[in-house]
Amino acid sequence: MTPRHARYTWWLFVAAVAVLQLSCSSTQVRRFALADPLWEDSDRNAVSKRPGEYYTGLASDVADKTVFRPLSRLFLFDFPGDAKNVNAIDEVPNSSWFTNRIGLFNISPERAAQGACEKPQLTAAKGPWMVINAKPNGANPGFFIKTPQGRFLLKFDGPVQPQRATAADVIGSRIYWTAGYWAPCNQIVYFPRGVLKISPKATATNAYGEKKPITQADVDKVLSMAWRTKGGILRASASAFLPGRPIGPFMYNDTHSGDPNDIIRHDERRELRGARVLAAWLNHFDAREQNTLDIWVKAGKDKKRTYIRHYYIDFGDCFGSRWPWDGISRRLGYSYYMDFEHLLGDLVTLGAWPRPWNKAKINDKAEIFGYFGVERFEPSKWRVAYPNPSFDRMQLQDALWMTRIIERFTRAHITAMVKQGKLTNKRAEKTLIDVLMARRRKILAEYLTKGSPLDKFRIVRRVPGDLTQSLCFKDLAVKHKIVDYRNVLYKFRFMGGKKLDQRLGWLQFEPDREHPDRSCVRLPLGDKRPAELAPKGAPDNHPLRYGMLEIFVHQKPTLPPSSSIKLHFYDLGPTKGFRLVGIERPDKPVMPDLY
Repeated sequence: MTPRHARYTWWLFVAAVAVLQLSCSSTQVRRFALADPLWEDSDRNAVSKRPGEYYTGLASDVADKTVFRPLSRLFLFDFPGDAKNVNAIDEVPNSSWFTNRIGLFNISPERAAQGACEKPQLTAAKGPWMVINAKPNGANPGFFIKTPQGRFLLKFDGPVQPQRATAADVIGSRIYWTAGYWAPCNQIVYFPRGVLKISPKATATNAYGEKKPITQADVDKVLSMAWRTKGGILRASASAFLPGRPIGPFMYNDTHSGDPNDIIRHDERRELRGARVLAAWLNHFDAREQNTLDIWVKAGKDKKRTYIRHYYIDFGDCFGSRWPWDGISRRLGYSYYMDFEHLLGDLVTLGAWPRPWNKAKINDKAEIFGYFGVERFEPSKWRVAYPNPSFDRMQLQDALWMTRIIERFTRAHITAMVKQGKLTNKRAEKTLIDVLMARRRKILAEYLTKGSPLDKFRIVRRVPGDLTQSLCFKDLAVKHKIVDYRNVLYKFRFMGGKKLDQRLGWLQFEPDREHPDRSCVRLPLGDKRPAELAPKGAPDNHPLRYGMLEIFVHQKPTLPPSSSIKLHFYDLGPTKGFRLVGIERPDKPVMPDLY
């Protein structure tokens, strides 16, 4: 290449970059339709043909997610972008993946403690329990049993952390269910050895994939590792069989080719991205696709409409699982099994770079919870056991969504759910509650200061018959004392006009001392409202009736705001009033020229 050609190529590159920057910096305002937000996803339409079963082994999945997938995407300019299944007000609609529960509704601690369990508890008094199969994989041994109360998977604790795995399986299922995910009914059962009987047709799959009959020796081997009371009563977690036909786990990327309802890539679904924050809270490091399950369920009054529902299963790794190799146990939640970023950093620094797991200590108040603690927990830096495509694509808005859900879990909720773990040591029970509450606070402290802490927006008329309206909201960071309300300042600007570039009103104020977490402002903010810009008799959805209110939140006395939020309205006139149609939570606030 001649010097002239080199200069020509260089200027072409500079021009291309300039055009790209110009297009990215355009200030096109998003507009929302005059319609109610979508609350029901249409992904539960009838699927007439049952999709084929899907399975992937742990070793192959680890290799794919750790090595092959990153290599295949090495030269892709992959920008995650916003989640694709979010409604106009920045929430996730109900679907075959997720159902809004505590995030939007008042779920009592008693209901949270019940979780997915609607039938009476499994009891050894209604026996016998027939062993029909063996649990083929996972860290904790178990059996599939058939009882007069239905079919269950029994799982037992190991000798190192008695009661932790079974309690985690039960408590974790209730936390996930209460958050809004589909989860099984898991419960703690105590039973005498004699209630277990072996079915003549019972089989187990060995390491070579071969099926062989289950013998008494097989049962005795598993039970020899199980925790027992002083009286010899065995303890296990019993997971009820899910109604429907299992077709295997779901993937955290791509879609299921056999499901016509599955049209959004899984790594672009907010509930799967945001689940990273929930998993971090519990240290559910084993949140991999093998611990999920797709079920072909029957729905409707006649039970003839079939579709695929997506479940989270198996939470036995939560709350500080320990491995035979203590070096790995320390790293769980901090680093991948094979973490090339950390390996390279240690290689360059000869291991001198300080790592949080190097100073991790066994919980001295309850040894059974291993390294599950608070001091070195950083929510945004938490890592699953090996890369999870959905977790990797999580954006701040996804994390904020889950944070708003976790914020709704009170100590009463957590206490009620932890008690379902039936830990015999009350000090261990209290320790687990305390750690969960402290880790929850760290999640709130990080994400409610990185993004907008404002939530629960409502437009109300304070006095019946009065046409004056007020916009009310809550500040979750102030509510939980993450920030000092005396340092908080709100700045409002209301924009309208054809291009939403006409300022119709502005306001700035500090939280009220009497109720600093709750604020209300009268609408409109200024002397003019959007409806006055529209022609006389203009329809409700006329573009000039549209307005956008941007709220800048200052959490400390600095000129730049810490976050902002955009509320989109239609002004239907003084009688019908303002109608909120959209909410946006930007990653970073864009400072206006003038407030």
